[in-house]
Amino acid sequence: MKHTLTIALKNQSVAVERFLRVARHRGFDLTKMNLEMAEDAFRVTMTVVSDKPIHLLTSQLNKLVDVKHVTLESQLQQQAI
Repeated sequence: MKHTLTIALKNQSVAVERFLRVARHRGFDLTKMNLEMAEDAFRVTMTVVSDKPIHLLTSQLNKLVDVKHVTLESQLQQQAI
């Protein structure tokens, strides 16, 4: 399944590295990412693909100290080619 998440992170480059590591360790492949600087935080919109349930990723991301919040924007079934 393909999932789009929006994540608010503390304004630290190490925060970006941490959340990307969590996504990789949980078995989610990053297919698209947009990183913007908001007032005092990074706003990341990313699309990941995996057969695993998305809650495995969102629950772990929410536990990170640098993450302010995680929002699941959309969830799409992958089309077989």
